[in-house]
Amino acid sequence: MAQVIAVMMYKGGSGKTTTINNTGAALHVLKQRTLVIDLDRQANATTGVGFDLNDIEASVNDLFADPSKDPRSAIIQTDFGLHFMAATRGLAKTAMNMSPADMFMLRDIVAKLDEHYDFILIDTPPNEGYMTYNALAAADQVLIPVATKGFSEEGLSQTLDGVAQARKSYNAKLTIAGILFTNVEKGTVVSSSVLANVQEDHPDALLPFSVPKAASLDKGNMVGIPGVIFDPKHRASEVYMSLARRLIDAVE
Repeated sequence: MAQVIAVMMYKGGSGKTTTINNTGAALHVLKQRTLVIDLDRQANATTGVGFDLNDIEASVNDLFADPSKDPRSAIIQTDFGLHFMAATRGLAKTAMNMSPADMFMLRDIVAKLDEHYDFILIDTPPNEGYMTYNALAAADQVLIPVATKGFSEEGLSQTLDGVAQARKSYNAKLTIAGILFTNVEKGTVVSSSVLANVQEDHPDALLPFSVPKAASLDKGNMVGIPGVIFDPKHRASEVYMSLARRLIDAVE
């Protein structure tokens, strides 16, 4: 049975896409059968692992358009072996046309793939909407990346509220996998303030490691190779490997 984890933060620039691609790659390196699903209409996760949007023949959007399709028909593979369900620009229109009756479409898709994977990671848009609701309905857990910069605390509060509402309304089993600090620049006033405040407000949810600001992660995104593959010895890559091991340990 796959562990389904939505990576979610109601704020752009949180390191969400970098986190999902590196966590997915780390799980793959650790021999876990892993699928990443990109639900963000910007498709940054898709391009961040090396895919050209113009070359995508089948995507998650095709499965929303025709629920009778075998979801395996929309799975592609990165050059380093990670399984992926790509986003396309059409997701924006699909989301606009969704209604409450469509909130469980992704859950049904994931259920058909459950036996084929150990982990299914879902990249979500940085705001509320039916794509995010679909992810929360399908997920077992939510991983929340928080960049240590201005307005991150407000985004975190909104995200936690969204998870609580999902748990109350349509997915009672949903839990928090953890809050992960990303892009940490120690010594800056804003970074120190965010670190201290979140540590004080959410000590039980904080993961015991944080991702330092790393040029290797940015370079990896640019060339379509996650940092854990591009520069595995960097401290940031080691943190994502530690996160992957923690996720594995939690289900064993």
